[in-house]
Amino acid sequence: MTGRKPKKFTAFLWHRRIGLLAIILVIILSITGIMLNHTESLKLDEKYVDSSLLLSWYGLQPSGEAVSYDVGDHVITVLDNLIFFNSYPVGKSEQTFHGAVKTEQLIALAFDTEIVLLTSDGELVERMPTGHSFSDIQRIGIKYQRPVIETSGPLYYVADEHILDWDAVTAENITWAKKITLGETKLKVLLESFRGRGLTQERVVLDLHSGRIFGEYGVYVMDAAAIALLWLSCSGLWVWWSRRRKLRKKRHFQKHHRKQH
Repeated sequence: MTGRKPKKFTAFLWHRRIGLLAIILVIILSITGIMLNHTESLKLDEKYVDSSLLLSWYGLQPSGEAVSYDVGDHVITVLDNLIFFNSYPVGKSEQTFHGAVKTEQLIALAFDTEIVLLTSDGELVERMPTGHSFSDIQRIGIKYQRPVIETSGPLYYVADEHILDWDAVTAENITWAKKITLGETKLKVLLESFRGRGLTQERVVLDLHSGRIFGEYGVYVMDAAAIALLWLSCSGLWVWWSRRRKLRKKRHFQKHHRKQH
């Protein structure tokens, strides 16, 4: 009894194995390629992704909660270190947000060691580091239509009419800023602004096609798929040509054998 002869890894076998390995990537390349050829008709550049999973993957999903304060006709919100005037981003701060109040002329925002001033239209006027004057701001309020700061003393300081200098003051007749909870509609608009409506379907399809959506080495994966396509094309031609050559030899042998008989 003789054992089976080991199979030779011919071009046909390699062609089949590589084809099976590359089939998923080839399908992705093919479908995304067709979609990119018809971007305008499909309006991929006008449609935005709202999947929380994809937005998180791209780093466009906020990790923290929105902290909001009412300042009259407007709302100041800080979400993941971005400062929003209503739903429009106006700045950024890495410090903890302690509140906002509307003064006679400006809107004052309080952070740990910084006061941010905005106009009533949301334009950034100035960022004022508190320096050695006071630090560790705990909250902000209003008194005589001027901003008042409470520090960790607790000590209290009121700004002058131009919000340039601060003087110690008693903790009387101060209206402190209070957090508010955004309604569902306002929160949705804010989140859309946070994401910048920057993740279009076209971007996702492009990243799928190039492999960048899979991370740092995703491009090399798609490069491997492209190389696999080249190999499948070349090996397919080789298999076809070698089989045709064998068939010709077989026919030639059969024809020559018939002549002899």
